Amino acid sequence: MQGLRTLQLALKNKSRAYPDRKDQRYVDERLLPTVKPSFSIDDTSTVFTIGSCFARNVEEVLAEAGVSVPTLGFSAPLEEAPGRSNRILNQYNPGTMKQCVSVVHRQDIDDLGLIERENGWQDLLLATGKLVTRERALERRVQIRNLYVGGLASADVVVITLGLIECWYDKVSDLYLNVMPAPEVLKRDPDRYIFKRMGVDESVDLISKTIEGIFSFGIPKKIILIVSPVPLQTTFSDQDAVTANCFSKAVLRVCAEKICSEYPQVDYFPSYEIVSSMGIHAMTPDNVHVRPGVVQSVIAHMMAHYGAPTMPQHAALGQA
Repeated sequence: MQGLRTLQLALKNKSRAYPDRKDQRYVDERLLPTVKPSFSIDDTSTVFTIGSCFARNVEEVLAEAGVSVPTLGFSAPLEEAPGRSNRILNQYNPGTMKQCVSVVHRQDIDDLGLIERENGWQDLLLATGKLVTRERALERRVQIRNLYVGGLASADVVVITLGLIECWYDKVSDLYLNVMPAPEVLKRDPDRYIFKRMGVDESVDLISKTIEGIFSFGIPKKIILIVSPVPLQTTFSDQDAVTANCFSKAVLRVCAEKICSEYPQVDYFPSYEIVSSMGIHAMTPDNVHVRPGVVQSVIAHMMAHYGAPTMPQHAALGQA
């Protein structure tokens, strides 16, 4: 692009300067970047959520605004999913997200990724280490597959929350895993499982396949892509967890930018930027989970732009 044309476009961008504390984008000790939605969400919308634990936060606040959220209807027994009945739906890396969407087009449910241990079976594709019977593990997979089938078929908007790039990979089954295989499993088959730290190219490929899978359903889909502000709790790299987390989020942020430039139906929403602008003050004392009031303010900012004018504003920024 010619230099003069670049300058003309830049001058039209009213948000081109980084906000100081007098800027209207600075509110209650956080920065609220300008958002330019390409579509809207209202109380007739159905929003399907895919991704890390921040997706669970997003769906709850959306439901409070009157939006239909199919994933909130899923519930696992407390002994399988302590703390939150649908946390078993968490998908942390682009590989497992792609696998969840891919399986909906299959009629059969296989047992790949199910590992027999001393007192039961562990599903390495799920965000839980709890052991169950093999029958229950397969039943649960059917339930989750059915949730994706029905939810994606009915949804007009899908929110994808990208969590991290570190994961374990099963070379035999060609599967990305949601949890690390137990030490005895690694010892039993030392060449089968490897640690992966995905780069931009691999992540973009997997996210693209996830999006293409979502678009294969009948109802035209709009997608909001989010980078989760929840940090990497533990790294399997040789770096400090703080440094490893920064790299992980940087890779995912680049991926989100590349995906949005390729797919006009996909918007990026800057939840990561909003929470990061507050530093550790946005987090609970463990410095990992985002304070509920902050989550509400983030989604309030999203719905202020994506929501219909008649929808209630459910979270005031000053209460965060």
